[in-house]
Amino acid sequence: MFPCACSALNWEPDEEGINGMVITKTLPSEAANVLEKGVRKMTPRIMTWGQYAEAAVNYIQTAAAQLSSGRLCTAPAPFQPDYTRCSDHFLLHAGGYAILRGIQKGLRLPAEQMLPSFASLRDFGNTSSASTWYTWSYIESTESVVKGQTVLQVGVGGGMKSGVAYWRALRDVRDIHPCWAHLGGKPLTEADLPRPISNEYKSIFDMPSTRTAAEQQQAIKATDAAPRVTYTDVDKAAAAAEVIRLHAEAVTSGDLDAVAAL
Repeated sequence: MFPCACSALNWEPDEEGINGMVITKTLPSEAANVLEKGVRKMTPRIMTWGQYAEAAVNYIQTAAAQLSSGRLCTAPAPFQPDYTRCSDHFLLHAGGYAILRGIQKGLRLPAEQMLPSFASLRDFGNTSSASTWYTWSYIESTESVVKGQTVLQVGVGGGMKSGVAYWRALRDVRDIHPCWAHLGGKPLTEADLPRPISNEYKSIFDMPSTRTAAEQQQAIKATDAAPRVTYTDVDKAAAAAEVIRLHAEAVTSGDLDAVAAL
């Protein structure tokens, strides 16, 4: 759990005593922070032997540069593996465009590896960590998962906490799931998305390791100064009451599909 994460998303009464969800602008940056830490913890377990060798060379060069004060060699950039060599498919928490772009930048993933997660965001919105299962079913429906391939699944939960799972396929899978039947087995392209994902992108929601010290301070100041937003601030109390009424009517009538939709 991170110090600033507790108040990023919570449920509390407003000044009139009406309970509501409070969402602050620190939420995306806190999510990016915990995602990065979760992936970093998993990274040594999924790296290839070649990447271990590259990490060892990087460590030796860094140590030599420090001990010789730069006379023998200059210190290299901190080592980060090429994650496309660690995993064949990526299921990333589709919490929003900015969050996914921050993950993409932090893990240095190409657009084609990000497209399944953006497809889930486009067609089903922010379904929290459940979005990773929509992404998986998208891959099975449009690309297939081949026996022996690996899948990296990354999600975020309350706390904040991150969950990272690493899967290996035991058989070939190519099933068109009902939620992706409308695509007819054809994958989306970047042109099908509402916003580009292969261009240069910079945001205060980028993962911390991709920011300079000045950018990190700017992000902290921006998020600290941002006001909290509750549903009552935008006068949604009436809308909430209407949802409750419709839900009650659906339960009374036994319309389970309507209940699920609500």
